[in-house]
Amino acid sequence: MEKRVLTLELVVEQNTKMVERLDRSMAQLTQAVADLRVQMGQGFADLRQEMAQGQADLRKELVQVQIELRREMAADHEKLQNKIAIVQVDMRQEMIAGFAEERKSGDKKFFWLLSAHFSTFIAIVGFLIKYFMDVYAK
Repeated sequence: MEKRVLTLELVVEQNTKMVERLDRSMAQLTQAVADLRVQMGQGFADLRQEMAQGQADLRKELVQVQIELRREMAADHEKLQNKIAIVQVDMRQEMIAGFAEERKSGDKKFFWLLSAHFSTFIAIVGFLIKYFMDVYAK
């Protein structure tokens, strides 16, 4: 029986050592989990900070791209306005030249028409004079 008691004491002692080792391992595991939580919290904070910084950088870049795009659009708009002004000036010059040519040809037509009417008038007056002379000469 003593042997059995010794064996049981040995088993109890081994179990006690194992329980102590298990307790130490559990304490280490608990500490590791707590450290991991702290590290995860720091990691999340760092990640949030990096994301915020990335968003701020993207916003700055977006604003710069918008400014450049507006400048390009303004320059293109200015070029387009200049082209429109040039075309308008050219069209006005062409219209003025066309009006001048039309006026010249209109003046020519007017003078031709005036001379035709005047010639007709002279011819009619001549016939009337001849008619009166023929009538009074009889």
